[in-house]
Amino acid sequence: MDKNQIVINTLVFHQELQSGVPQSVMVDWVHELGLKSIEVRREYIKDFENELSDIKNKSLSYGMNVFYSIPDVLYENHLLKIQDFELYCQEAKEMNCRSIKLNIGNFDRIIKNDLKAITSLSEKYDVVVRVENDQTEDNGRSVKINNFLSFVKKQGGNISFTFDIGNWLFQNEDPVENAKLLYPFVTYIHVKDIDASKKTVLLNEGIIDWKLILSILPDNVPVAIEYPILNKEAIVSEVNKLLVT
Repeated sequence: MDKNQIVINTLVFHQELQSGVPQSVMVDWVHELGLKSIEVRREYIKDFENELSDIKNKSLSYGMNVFYSIPDVLYENHLLKIQDFELYCQEAKEMNCRSIKLNIGNFDRIIKNDLKAITSLSEKYDVVVRVENDQTEDNGRSVKINNFLSFVKKQGGNISFTFDIGNWLFQNEDPVENAKLLYPFVTYIHVKDIDASKKTVLLNEGIIDWKLILSILPDNVPVAIEYPILNKEAIVSEVNKLLVT
């Protein structure tokens, strides 16, 4: 894997997040690791006005790509949350981010006007829009995700998929089979390993054949490390595991 494909999701620095370290500081840490991409988590932003501008300034200085993970859904009560969606696009723009990720949410069908609104805002704020499989039944089932993305593609929409390798196990689904199914939509990957008790562990310490899954999925997309890691040495070790795939 090319080093420039590797993204550090700030969940890697979980202890520091819990203690209140701003994610703008973590931009420095990712740069010190020699990497060019960071994924910022919205739920840990406390001071939007200052943190977004700090992330923007540092990412521009380092030539760093910024991804934005948002713990929200596109649809709620079968309606597109268009005002919230635009807010997230605005926030992304304010921190030099070109990619936002949400979950699908509660929807029956997508109307063309929804896709037009999403496309219009994504073009206005220059962001790529992705949905992800999380660990919940509502947003972690492959059938729902495939149906949603197939309809979006059929209607000419511009929403793609973040494939989280580990989250499928929380729905007792096979990540290998889902990689084959959802391959056409995947533009971003979250890599992790899970043990038999469904606890996130370091790569090669769990039960997921993550190398096989990466070999099935597109090989030219960003790949994020997204799980707590105790220290810098362990982070470097995880990065090196990806580099030799």
